[in-house]
Amino acid sequence: MRALAGDELVIHGDGSQIRAWCFVDDVVEALLAMLEREEAVGQVFNVGNPRSVVTVFDLATRIKRLAESDSEIVFKPLHYTDVEMRIPNVDKALKLLEWEPRVDLDDGLARTIAWYRERQPVQSLAPSR
Repeated sequence: MRALAGDELVIHGDGSQIRAWCFVDDVVEALLAMLEREEAVGQVFNVGNPRSVVTVFDLATRIKRLAESDSEIVFKPLHYTDVEMRIPNVDKALKLLEWEPRVDLDDGLARTIAWYRERQPVQSLAPSR
């Protein structure tokens, strides 16, 4: 929403934190598989997309590009302890649930941006001065 409104995109820290992003439809499919399969009872699964691994800074630049935004990326101090790398191992979900993520990062971001464009009026989220 901030990129669509042209507001600053704030990154806490230097943006080198590594994350694996998973599109909501893939997460829902994983949850449904867990609910529907007896093999899932009593099990714990990692759900995510290990093929969509990028730094937080890279994510911000992708959002800017896909939203065709002129938002500025702004770095602010990190005031909390952060995990530097989060990448899920989904092998167990693939084996027991026959589930794996299907939507790649850029496609998921494009779909999300399109959803917001269709449903949300674009207005600045920046505080009034």
